[in-house]
Amino acid sequence: MKILVCDDEPGIRRTLSQILTDEGYEVETVGLGQEAEGRALAPDGGFDAVFLDVWLPDVDGLAVLDRLRATRPDLPVMMISGHGTVETAVQAVKRGADDFLEKPLSLERVLLTLEKALERRRLADERDALKRELATLQERGGAEEPLLGDGPAMTRLREEIRRAGDSEARVLITGESGVGKELVALALHRASPRAGGPFIEVNGAAIPEELIESELFGHVKGSFTGALDDRKGKWEQADGGTLFLDEIGDMSPRTQAKILRAIQDGKITPVGGARTIATDVRIVAATNRDLPAMIRAGTFREDLYFRLAVLPLRVPPLSERPEDVSVLATHFAGQLAKRRGRRPKTFTPAALEALSRRRWPGNVRELQNLVERLVLMTPSPAVDVADLPPETDGLDFRAADPEAVRPGQSLAEARDGFERRVVQKVLVETKGNVSRAAERLGLDRTTLHRRLRAWGLEGAKEERS
Repeated sequence: MKILVCDDEPGIRRTLSQILTDEGYEVETVGLGQEAEGRALAPDGGFDAVFLDVWLPDVDGLAVLDRLRATRPDLPVMMISGHGTVETAVQAVKRGADDFLEKPLSLERVLLTLEKALERRRLADERDALKRELATLQERGGAEEPLLGDGPAMTRLREEIRRAGDSEARVLITGESGVGKELVALALHRASPRAGGPFIEVNGAAIPEELIESELFGHVKGSFTGALDDRKGKWEQADGGTLFLDEIGDMSPRTQAKILRAIQDGKITPVGGARTIATDVRIVAATNRDLPAMIRAGTFREDLYFRLAVLPLRVPPLSERPEDVSVLATHFAGQLAKRRGRRPKTFTPAALEALSRRRWPGNVRELQNLVERLVLMTPSPAVDVADLPPETDGLDFRAADPEAVRPGQSLAEARDGFERRVVQKVLVETKGNVSRAAERLGLDRTTLHRRLRAWGLEGAKEERS
């Protein structure tokens, strides 16, 4: 991935460049705002994210942010400043910055902020792709079933959706990341008497805390800097239909309290407004978090939980329905072929059997990504077992190569050698990004760096690129 850094201090540029390069990113640095704007918007730029100083010698960094947002609304931008105030930070976020970093910069904060911004962008892209696909399905009259799978788990889930769809009761959808909770929410909407009304989504993990209240309830002109007109919120937009509160477990206690009040009263008040607006909305919420545990920890409201979980629905992970893997893999391959105008690539029975035995920690989303990779990279018309990449997530010792164990080698030495090979494979797959590799492997980033040093791999570009 390619990152642009704009700061008038050469030391900051060098530091950020070194930090990001060590993590496997390609970095370009500039010292002026006009240079940054020109490079970010150039056809050959291809930047995936920007670090932008607020105070620049030629232009105001916030003005550059405005122009980037107007032209590249999908580009993650992190503002940095050595003279930051709360007001400046809030202003930057309201004008579209993904985050605000104060100097002196913390290495961990820089990497965490970038990772979160890129993840939000990835999730938004996936959500948009799903919405386009679902819109196509709706145009066809819903002839295709988006919740694929013929096994007992999915058959039971579809029956629960059918029964819950007839009700006006609130629904809480739970399940791991990547299982398709948004598809379940849309299926509930389409099975309900509100199917002709709007289906509006709010993602609690993708919207900064400073903007979530305005996003939900709208605002009136002049209520804060940048509020140039009255704006209708998602809650009001969903009137007569379904409001899908995705990632409800990631919303702050303050936002939880506002949602609870809106549910109890059936009314909302826009930010900066004096009048209340009555709404007729069915609430469907979803989370991959353990809300009862969060309640015990004091980070989620118990009263809101019971308001939302009138009808609980659990979406089973892919590991609980291996019989559906072949159906999904074939479906995704067909989708990709249709988008590219090519004949669908098939899977041999042995390949489908091997895929069904995998653990799929990333669930349906992981399977979809792997199928796309296989369809694009496999030269033959059919994907076979030999074309499948090794399963490395979670240090699966079942995948170890017995021939890699030397005669007389101790168990500790064999295990250390296997771990080294797995780590190298994951670093290749993550293009040398140590933070992402550590997350994939279930390790702390510092622990992974320590192991790389012990193996003599830290800084070895040929093994990390």
